[in-house]
Amino acid sequence: MSEDLATMGMAITQNASDSSRMGAVQVLNGVWVEELSPSWRNHMNTQLSLLGSKSQFRMHGNGGTGHLMPPQLVPLDQSSVNGIVQSINDEGVRQQVWLASRQTPAENKQAIVDFCILRRDFAQLLGFQSHAHLQAGLASLAGTPNAVVSFLDQAHVASRDRAAEEYDVLRQRKERLMGSSSRPPQQWDRAYLMGAIKAHRTIDSSVSMYLSLHDCLRGLGAVLKQLTGILLEEVPMLPGESWAPGVQKMLAVHETDGELGVIYLDLFPRQGKFGQAAHFTLRCGRKLKNGEYQTPVIALACNFEQSHALLTHHNAATLVHEFGHALHSLLSRTQYQHLSGTRGAMDVIEVPSHFMENYVNDARTLPLFMPDSSKASTARKAEAMAKQVKQDRHMFGALDLETQVCHSLMDQMFHSPEPPQSQAAAADALHEIWSKYSSFPSQRDHSPHLRFAHLVNYGGSYYSYAYAMCLASCVWEKLFQDDPLSRHAGNALRHKLLRPGGAKDPKDLITGVLGHESLQQAGGGYMPQSDGLLHHYGIPTAA
Repeated sequence: MSEDLATMGMAITQNASDSSRMGAVQVLNGVWVEELSPSWRNHMNTQLSLLGSKSQFRMHGNGGTGHLMPPQLVPLDQSSVNGIVQSINDEGVRQQVWLASRQTPAENKQAIVDFCILRRDFAQLLGFQSHAHLQAGLASLAGTPNAVVSFLDQAHVASRDRAAEEYDVLRQRKERLMGSSSRPPQQWDRAYLMGAIKAHRTIDSSVSMYLSLHDCLRGLGAVLKQLTGILLEEVPMLPGESWAPGVQKMLAVHETDGELGVIYLDLFPRQGKFGQAAHFTLRCGRKLKNGEYQTPVIALACNFEQSHALLTHHNAATLVHEFGHALHSLLSRTQYQHLSGTRGAMDVIEVPSHFMENYVNDARTLPLFMPDSSKASTARKAEAMAKQVKQDRHMFGALDLETQVCHSLMDQMFHSPEPPQSQAAAADALHEIWSKYSSFPSQRDHSPHLRFAHLVNYGGSYYSYAYAMCLASCVWEKLFQDDPLSRHAGNALRHKLLRPGGAKDPKDLITGVLGHESLQQAGGGYMPQSDGLLHHYGIPTAA
């Protein structure tokens, strides 16, 4: 049964990541090509070629404008869909492409149903009610699925008034753009309307929203040195050590404890490479029989544009996020390798990574990631950048939180004691979740699970992101708000949260850092107060 689960899970994940399985849709109304940026057009043309289509998105020769006459074939890989729903003014086009994308890859419709039923059966063989109960019961802070749902419900109730306000902002913008008779904003309107509103915000045009990779790595080194006493040093590769051109090798050394481990940085895209940012443990830390400690070896993989080595702020946040996982691995000291670093409770191991993102969001530490970090002018630029990033991140924070809640509840539903037994039952259950928890009207033919590979990798545990964002926010506010680079706070984080790895009860890890008042009992388990999650999304909390 375990081999069947592994095979089925791999197939679902491959289906969800293979753009050739997403297909394409004929847009009968055509597409205003000039509404798509050159990068979107180039990407879509590449995808169409991979699908064997001769159809192309081309600008007309008459001054670079003109309508591409219907029918137009639009590829349904996620990047192409994003380009359409973010850029195209015609709601009919956005609707057709968005709805079509929610029906692919078709191979996953029945595969996910069968997979989740088999997971339930396997969990019951082990004495658990469901896969969600297995995940929560073996090693998690939550302890039970009921605690998870209680936390998500609490967050939803606390944010729904703000979500209604944000939705009304979108409604007003849609009426101004498309007339008062237009229907309320739909899911396919979301990205377009949010983009239109953000495009009219007041910004400081003199402030670049890009950071160089070199400066980001230098800034990370400065943060780690001040916070924990870790020195990062690039060292040469041994012959045959690197698996691809451009991979860097960093040695992490503590100022008093000596060598902590090795980090490989594989940061640029190449053919056949894993397409997402990730932290890979190549060798775990563990205590050896001779009393010495085997230091970990880690690889961080990203896919940054190599041509100019400039990172968007989002890319920089991704880099420090993955370094948060690396820090967990480096500073963990456990007897057994299967408890080292990130090999712990899923709803705790994401805390360090989300915590680290604060260092490129806070105006006090952002200058460390910029050239001439000590200059007053750099501090002013950092403050302007941090302000703009915060504004963008929080402008529709409650609606973003709704999406997080919906996806977490979808995951719990598929891994419950009674998972859907058919595609129709899955559609009904999804419609019920989105109808209750989303401000946007639910669509009967909405199938968000088909491309949601987290159902495999984070099955029964996707809520961990919400727990971690909440707890990371609490850690920052309690220990680092007054001094983000406090060595005293950094040592507390190191010894109380990171050093034990997965060898300590997750509840004790969190209360050791935040105190017993940071958790509350719920549904036979534990959940954090949702205020930290609301703060992460910029949602006001009751005084």
